[in-house]
Amino acid sequence: MSHGRNPMTSEMVVSKLYETVDSIRRERGDLLSWSGLLDAQRLEQWLSVLRRRPAVEAFEALIGVFCNANRPDSRYPDQEYAGRLLLSLNPPSPPDVQAVIKRTLPTWDVSVEQLPMYFEAAIGREAVLRALDMLGSQGSSEQEQRAIETFRFWLRARRDT
Repeated sequence: MSHGRNPMTSEMVVSKLYETVDSIRRERGDLLSWSGLLDAQRLEQWLSVLRRRPAVEAFEALIGVFCNANRPDSRYPDQEYAGRLLLSLNPPSPPDVQAVIKRTLPTWDVSVEQLPMYFEAAIGREAVLRALDMLGSQGSSEQEQRAIETFRFWLRARRDT
């Protein structure tokens, strides 16, 4: 993935992710069977780029996919793939996890389990649950409350396996 003298940034990887999802949508017309179409080789190429970027930059670029309200029709595949990258890369979580999770709640596709899995791996289940408890007590919207409950569901599902 040589790009001349300008190294690829994390934001460029996210742009490529969006382009890839859009291309698959154009070819297939649906997103139900998309996951097998994003091959492991492409994931590895993008991870290679992200590993050479500052961890904070990579984290913000990938978490930004979960906060993006401008692509509602492709939210699931966008976030599924960003979640795979986030889990594989496992950058350190910022200190204010509660604020980061709150940013994702309005736009997180609750079918994408990689987001709760990432936070559990990064800071531990108990710390994630404490952050969710604090968020739940702050008078969130109905969508945010549903997202908080689903976050908890994914953490319980992982514990029970």
